[in-house]
Amino acid sequence: MKKIAVWLGQKPRLAGIMAFFFLVPFVYFAISLRYKIIRENEQREMSNIVNVVQRNIAQMYKNSYTTTLTLAFTINDQGKPEDFEKVGKQLIESNPAVDAVQLVPGGVIRYIYPMKGNEPALNFDILHSSDVRQEALLSMKNRTFYFAGPLPLKQGGIGIVGRLPVYKKNVFWGFSAVVIRMETLIRESGIADIDDSKYFFQFSKTDPKTGKEVIYFNPKEKTKGKFFIKETVPEGNWNIYLVSRQGDNVLYQVYTSLILGFLLCLIFGLWVYSIMKKPAEQSALILEQAKILVENEVKFKTLFEQAPVGIAKVALGTGLFLESNTQMSKITLYTEEELKTIALPELLPKADLVFFQSRIDEVHQQPGEDFTMETQIITKSGRKRWVNLVVTPLGQIESAQDQCIIILEDIDLKKNTEEELHKSFDLVNEQNKRLLNFSYIVSHNLRSHSSNIKSISTLMEEADTPEEQQELMDMLKKVSLSLQETMNNLNEVINIQSNLGLHRESLPLKHYVDNTLNALSEQIHRKQVTVLVEVDDEATVVHNAAYLESILLNLISNAVKYAAHDRNPLIKIKYDCTKNTLTLSDNGIGIDLKKHGENLFGMYKTFHNNPDAKGLGLFITKNQIEAMGGKIQVESEPNVGTTFTIQFATN
Repeated sequence: MKKIAVWLGQKPRLAGIMAFFFLVPFVYFAISLRYKIIRENEQREMSNIVNVVQRNIAQMYKNSYTTTLTLAFTINDQGKPEDFEKVGKQLIESNPAVDAVQLVPGGVIRYIYPMKGNEPALNFDILHSSDVRQEALLSMKNRTFYFAGPLPLKQGGIGIVGRLPVYKKNVFWGFSAVVIRMETLIRESGIADIDDSKYFFQFSKTDPKTGKEVIYFNPKEKTKGKFFIKETVPEGNWNIYLVSRQGDNVLYQVYTSLILGFLLCLIFGLWVYSIMKKPAEQSALILEQAKILVENEVKFKTLFEQAPVGIAKVALGTGLFLESNTQMSKITLYTEEELKTIALPELLPKADLVFFQSRIDEVHQQPGEDFTMETQIITKSGRKRWVNLVVTPLGQIESAQDQCIIILEDIDLKKNTEEELHKSFDLVNEQNKRLLNFSYIVSHNLRSHSSNIKSISTLMEEADTPEEQQELMDMLKKVSLSLQETMNNLNEVINIQSNLGLHRESLPLKHYVDNTLNALSEQIHRKQVTVLVEVDDEATVVHNAAYLESILLNLISNAVKYAAHDRNPLIKIKYDCTKNTLTLSDNGIGIDLKKHGENLFGMYKTFHNNPDAKGLGLFITKNQIEAMGGKIQVESEPNVGTTFTIQFATN
């Protein structure tokens, strides 16, 4: 070693060059670490922007689907829309993301709202147009709502067309569609609010005819040599690009550090050269360098303590905190001294420990690799707080004593905001569900009453004696009173301020059973049905009045409608107050549950080829019971009978 030192002392230039290359790896490591952090921050910022746009587009997709579904319900059993203009106006006014709605019977656009400005699209046959036929057939094939486009609109401009295939009695009727212009999509997705001085968006889609990717938004912007993030929107098979206008600006940010690092290496080499050349100046130079090191240490400590994220040095083997900054204490609520007695895994929830340990094992197997994970930490107060955890090893991992740097970024507010957005979305979905359910009640219940009134009126015209006419008149009065009570209950539901808070009250069950039997008295009398009611006069259930009436009317009318022809029809209605259950049994034709069990409560599902069956009764009944917190079960056997058991909610 002494000979080498003497030899280098004789070759100061070589010693300076060796010193230069000795320092290069350390500078490279520091710059690469800075590059990774800057790149990750930029990528995280761009990912957050793209995620917001993705969520907004997904919300537009769900709102558009709800709009087309609501529009489809305006089509009556004869395939003709009812109140299209009125419903279309309400849908457009309630959804700013939709520019127009359409009904497309047989693939030809026959109905448009608003008509003004959209006249050129009227009578356009989409199934015989090579430009839009392929995506329309794809929607028909999958029987799902699909966003077609971007495509040139007949009324001018570029837009997105969301189509929902409509089937009446399992036969294709046409499409219910919404039209969203490109400028509306840009505004509602949040792209228009993005700072375009730093980034710009591009939309692209693979042309189904040519197979090539076509850019529909900002096509003139150049992306070559620029950093970008690409995400796919599955609702329409689009690609979203968020591109940095400054290209790979991360490199520009580290250029200064790279130059300074190179200069530092050069200075270090020259310093060694000068030391070897002028031993007499060595002492002064050492003092000068020591001063620089102290200043750098002070700067590092300042940055360390004032950083907006929690930073700590941790022993990989034990997980113990060796050193931490002030922000780490603010996030965890532990003091620096308390943290030194705690291992990092103790702050993590049990659900994330296995994943965390697996990533630590990967770090041991692949030295130099770092990792990031979103997790919750358990603070000193016991409260859980969302953080973004970054673990970066310090050098090669060779033993349990090796250390790593961890960074905790507080993202608790962001996560809570996302949760609130999800709750708001669920709230809107639930409100839409209640609105549809209410429309089913109106159409289904009033149809039963009107059918009874029509039947009694016909019998009155055919009555031969005044006694028969009087008896039918009494039946008509009962049906009319029941209809009036139905209208009152429906009006009460209309006046409820929030669809999620449907009015519940304690209802006399026997009263509602008797009213339902009175409303169905003509049908019961005509089929000579025997009805046994075992419901105490004092029995009450907590429910919504309109829903309870609808449930009883659906189940009892089905029992009468599907009575067996080879035996006397019998219906038993029994309430068990100890279990809070209502049982409705009949000896009718029954249902094959092995064959139809999964679809029993489905919308538009019928099982007996009855021409009057709409397939809505059991679907409405199940939704009404579950909306009030209850449950419904069914037992049935063909040619034996059916039993429905309703479990009411306790409050």
